[in-house]
Amino acid sequence: MKTTKNLVLCALFAALITIGTYIKIPTPLLPLTFQTLFVVLSGLVLGRKYGAVSVCVYVAAGLIGLPVFTGSALSPTFGYIVGFIPGSWLAGYIAEKFKPCFLTWMLGALAGIAVIYALGIPYYYLMSKFYLQNELGAKTLLVYFVLMPMPGDIFKSFLAGLIMKRLTKLKGK
Repeated sequence: MKTTKNLVLCALFAALITIGTYIKIPTPLLPLTFQTLFVVLSGLVLGRKYGAVSVCVYVAAGLIGLPVFTGSALSPTFGYIVGFIPGSWLAGYIAEKFKPCFLTWMLGALAGIAVIYALGIPYYYLMSKFYLQNELGAKTLLVYFVLMPMPGDIFKSFLAGLIMKRLTKLKGK
């Protein structure tokens, strides 16, 4: 029964990540979405194993052609989507291995988002340079792909910590 519940929750988080794709705050080059909030929450809520499974379901749905991505696998932003899987896993790992509290959950979310950045930014650079023939400099990458989205991602990590705190209280009742 527990496995069935986890699989249903995986499907729910895959759907939430999809919904988060379409909640956008436009910025130059890279729109801010709520995907990352649901990606890290999948790991925090479901743990590293099922969190990563939920993101794999989302990625597989997009790769088979369902309209869950804003772009395609040839989009320069696809590296971020690839980073969602280890990002969710790391957030879940931290939530499982350390004391369950707001700080742990927020740091888990931040670590998950850092992994997404670590895979997304080099992929964007390489796709831009070799596929789109538009090389971006280090300053542009730093400003548009780290400094501009960072406040929003810190806020989403804070929000993930608050959501986990609330879910933990609800579970205890």
